[in-house]
Amino acid sequence: MIKITAGLMAVVLGALGCGKPAPNASRPAAKPYLVEVITVTRQPFRETLFATGSLRAKESVELPAQRAGVVKEVRFEEGQPVKAGDALVIMDASELQAQHKRAQAQYELATTVEKRNRQLLDNGALVTEAVYDESRASLNVARAELDLIRAQLEKTQIVAPFAGVAGLRRVSVGAFLTPGMPVAGLQDVSELKLDFAVPERYLPYLRAAKQVEFRVAGHAAAKPATIYAIEPAIDVTTRSLQVRALARNDDQLLLPGSFAEVHVALDEIPDAILIPPIALIPGLKEQRVFLHKAGTVEARTVQVGLRTSRALQIVAGLEPGEEVIVTGILQLRPGMKVQAKRAQP
Repeated sequence: MIKITAGLMAVVLGALGCGKPAPNASRPAAKPYLVEVITVTRQPFRETLFATGSLRAKESVELPAQRAGVVKEVRFEEGQPVKAGDALVIMDASELQAQHKRAQAQYELATTVEKRNRQLLDNGALVTEAVYDESRASLNVARAELDLIRAQLEKTQIVAPFAGVAGLRRVSVGAFLTPGMPVAGLQDVSELKLDFAVPERYLPYLRAAKQVEFRVAGHAAAKPATIYAIEPAIDVTTRSLQVRALARNDDQLLLPGSFAEVHVALDEIPDAILIPPIALIPGLKEQRVFLHKAGTVEARTVQVGLRTSRALQIVAGLEPGEEVIVTGILQLRPGMKVQAKRAQP
């Protein structure tokens, strides 16, 4: 049996005690949180808004019959240009022409009677003012009847109200037309209206925009158009604004009804302050970003201007040279110690 002396026990206990940490020993300090930052600079910025729209003819109308009658002549070719004032369809007017001759004869007779009675009245002959007034009223009635017949005769011709391209005709010679029945369409495609919608928040920038570009299927090259009208009310369903631009169509290759992809250059700023969208902290009443200041996080309220998918314009709250934190935003708090490194472009 091995005997353990008191001295040996003291040596063993001393050795074991040396392996334990002292109760008051300090722990190693935690490393600062690693974040990526960008340096604020001024740079050119241009926002392009993408929208969809439709092309419309500059002028478009469905030509209707204005009175009942039988088609006597069709004087236009489908798909061919016509001039303003051209008679496109002639209806049978034989009955109205006979009525016109009768009305013309009655008008001439009333004119003669009124003239004779006026002369007799002026000469003091046996013609009273009442007789003369009656003859003058008869003349006015005859003139109104003649004007009425002439107006009805004009309606037997369907006339092009403006220069354009005639559409497909819907009637033939011998067809009986009723008032309002469409005869053909007429389109003025020398210029085209481009209608598109943009979100309401772009209204302040849209007022300064004049030129847009658009593309349609089957045409590789972009076409220019000029904004000339904005709907003075916002659509309450879509919260968008209706905008109309005008585009030249000299070759008449573009057709009304085409779907268009529209690019609107809203504004161009030569010295804008831009940050990535991920750096912005949205709030109910204000928007903020976190700045890196000598190893510490600082919160800063900012005002945002134009937006794109890659950048936000800051119009107030930041100055060139400041460092904006772009990573780990949700883990940061004002006053927190961080270690910064430059973000990769």
